[in-house]
Amino acid sequence: MTKIVLLNDELGSQMQIYLALCDSYKIEIAENIQSAMYLLRKAKPHILLMDYDFNQFRTNGKTGIDFIKKVKKKYSKLKVMTILEDEHKSLEGTIQQNGADGVLYKPIKNKQLVSDLQKLAAPVAAS
Repeated sequence: MTKIVLLNDELGSQMQIYLALCDSYKIEIAENIQSAMYLLRKAKPHILLMDYDFNQFRTNGKTGIDFIKKVKKKYSKLKVMTILEDEHKSLEGTIQQNGADGVLYKPIKNKQLVSDLQKLAAPVAAS
């Protein structure tokens, strides 16, 4: 079963994502950056699904891009799907150039979420 680590501090969308995916994927929820790094090391997920605007990025002076770069440097085979606010569409190219394998926009639509993750997970299932 494909494993996903979810890094998202909005409880409503966190639950929406979990419920939309839990039948098809093993989901681990990271509470903060430290637990995300722990879960990446311990659970060895195939996909990191992360909110680009995660509050902890702002409080430590980092950005979602900084986190993506760090994660991709350490786990180059890990697929990263980033969740962006609709008004940040202009960042999509930069985010993908820095390692994100896909971008979802808020408000998240379950059909789009499932479809995009199936595409990311397909190479994992084939190997």
